[in-house]
Amino acid sequence: MDPVTHTLLGVAVGEAFFRPRLGRRAVIVSAVAANLPDIDTIVLLTGDPGAVLLRRSFGHSLFLLPLWIAGLTWLYKRKYDDILTRDLALIITVSCAGHLFFDLVNSFGVQLFWPFSLMRPELGMIFIIDLVLTGFLAAPHLTRLKASWRPGLSAACQTALVAVMFYLALAFSARQYALSLLIHETGGKGFHYVFPEPLGASRWRGVVKERDDWKVYLVDVGRGTVQERMTVPTAEWSPAAQKAQDTPFGRRLTTFFKAPVWTVTDKPGGGSVAKVRDLRFMSLVLDLEGAFQYEFGVDGSAKPRGVWIW
Repeated sequence: MDPVTHTLLGVAVGEAFFRPRLGRRAVIVSAVAANLPDIDTIVLLTGDPGAVLLRRSFGHSLFLLPLWIAGLTWLYKRKYDDILTRDLALIITVSCAGHLFFDLVNSFGVQLFWPFSLMRPELGMIFIIDLVLTGFLAAPHLTRLKASWRPGLSAACQTALVAVMFYLALAFSARQYALSLLIHETGGKGFHYVFPEPLGASRWRGVVKERDDWKVYLVDVGRGTVQERMTVPTAEWSPAAQKAQDTPFGRRLTTFFKAPVWTVTDKPGGGSVAKVRDLRFMSLVLDLEGAFQYEFGVDGSAKPRGVWIW
């Protein structure tokens, strides 16, 4: 989820549950804490091609997050020494939990058990930026337009949070329906998965894996239709792609990519180049290209190396 939505969630939590008792400072703490797990964004500053693989890792880990919560609680206790430590810890913990949940419901995955496991569980219910969800969380702040409305901000935030839960429940149901439509349309053979498309939970990008191809479908749950849009060949079983996948970096990619597409091209002087991208990072609704692509130079003696390209 994007930082704006995380921040709005933190503000809503603070206004709805903590401000009536602890004042405006509780909202500030909650808004900051709602972004705390994104501390692992710092890895992108290294410029390392594989840095993105550490996004949503040590900052989001259930094993390490308590340390970040304790650190932020200590910092705010020094600033607001009249607020009980347990209250600060509660605000920060609730906001961090909301952050993890919002990251789980979109299709990027969260390494909840880092460093003991690199797997990225996800619920994949909404696109990484969802304007409906953001709109629900922003709507209560319309009460700031008139002084007579402002006392209702807390109740408005509570209503917004309830609306968000209903919306996510609807998105989850839509996802299950989209998956069932896809399985029915394709006969249930092979690997099936659906990714949320932008602009709401009515359209989904379905992928079905055959041995050497990915079939990509647009699933419209409102109309109950499944349309095949493209066939994407993958060379993952070729010797060059297999060598790339057997490298440490290649094995790390398998924990990140959900629907990898491999292409292999021969180099004029010998050897070959294996490239991989993920069908997760594309769209059938908007003109979006895949964001994360990697290539491996492969020859008879040298090990493949990963390079991040756009």
